[in-house]
Amino acid sequence: MKIAELRSHPFLLLVLKDGESEGYFTPEFMHKTKQQLSDMSLRIASDNLSIIYADQIKKGCEIVLGLSNLGLLELCDNDTDKAQEIIKSQGIVYCFRAGWAKYAQLKKISPSYFEDISLSSYALSINDTADIRLMHRALVSDGYQSAKLLEVYKSIASNYCASTLLIDDDEEVLKFELQKYLNTAIALLLIDSNKKVFTNTLFQQLSTYLTNTEKDVLLVKIENCILSFTEKLPILSKRYLQETGLLLFKELKGIINQQVNTTLYIQEILELPITVANELNDDFEGGYDFHADDEDDIAYLRPDPL
Repeated sequence: MKIAELRSHPFLLLVLKDGESEGYFTPEFMHKTKQQLSDMSLRIASDNLSIIYADQIKKGCEIVLGLSNLGLLELCDNDTDKAQEIIKSQGIVYCFRAGWAKYAQLKKISPSYFEDISLSSYALSINDTADIRLMHRALVSDGYQSAKLLEVYKSIASNYCASTLLIDDDEEVLKFELQKYLNTAIALLLIDSNKKVFTNTLFQQLSTYLTNTEKDVLLVKIENCILSFTEKLPILSKRYLQETGLLLFKELKGIINQQVNTTLYIQEILELPITVANELNDDFEGGYDFHADDEDDIAYLRPDPL
């Protein structure tokens, strides 16, 4: 990308300009290349953007430029002589297809992540000297992280999910739920249980233990439980959880440290079956219990109209 940075234009345009000025590309070849770029831009705009507005057609041109630039750089590895040879022998469409193939590899990593990446991310203006390969590699790296999150989430949830597993597309939601599963794993180890899901009895046992045990003793045992749990994780899963900070258990340790309303706060960060959560709060669907949802409860008890 040094030539692009030095001369303030994308690599592809500089290769075309130099090849034209040196007579390497004939006028007929340049006309054909420009027409192909124009046709591809309109196709991108019509298939992926709104062609009602002129700025969207411009965006289509920038996407074609970006993908073609990416493809050419991958094919020639920043070698200008090789770049000219590729363009002359294979054509500009060949470069575009090579760039599109790099973009499409995101789908192989994670289809859901691919759907979240706008094609406009690859747009490149005529004065943009940014290394589009670095941008693409960053997207690939993020894609692998997204795929790893889903993989680890499913693995942990298969053991600690207390209800039907519904996978959300929002990564922040996945991380939030994953942390609850991990908190549950440690909380069950705290009371020396080999169960994977809380029952009302197990939660009461946890509550009693947290209330009657000195804070320093609790914190030491938590660390031992975390170590024991972590050692049993697959290496790649453990590495991911460590890199994302999910094995720090900040909320769990914070509740232990403050020792205020421990039983109330601890249930908010654990994965509890609905029945257990309802029992802990003296509430259940269909039961009149002087809570704010009583109207819904009464409606639940009424028979369906014939």
